Amino acid sequence: MAITGRIRVLANAIQAGSDQVLANYGLTRADFDILSVLVRSGRALSPTEITAQSLISAPGTTKRLQRMIAEDLVRKIENPRDRRGYLIEPTGKAEEVFQPIVESISAYEQELLKELAPRHIIQLTEGLRALTQVVAQSKQARS
Repeated sequence: MAITGRIRVLANAIQAGSDQVLANYGLTRADFDILSVLVRSGRALSPTEITAQSLISAPGTTKRLQRMIAEDLVRKIENPRDRRGYLIEPTGKAEEVFQPIVESISAYEQELLKELAPRHIIQLTEGLRALTQVVAQSKQARS
């Protein structure tokens, strides 16, 4: 519990800090997750693809997309493979704000780590990598 409890405390604190960065841009974590999926994909995606890649529920994706369309962060375009459906792509505005947001979150995270000695950063990295592998293997074993 000493390890997992600390991980929970750190995860909550780090997320709260990065959520504040996002709030400064008028976005939520889910909004940013959707933008990340779209910008990094390099192509327009269907709402179903966005839902699957962002791990947000379908109704949650729809709600956020509607708001993001109204805020000119994303737009609907016709799906050339299915005229009944549509695809979503980021707008120029989304692409303009995405990189500064990533840089701001990265700067926030770097600020948190700057007081650690390089050897502690290496130890943390190695220990967390090992724990991540154990968790992934445990998850696969349960499936």
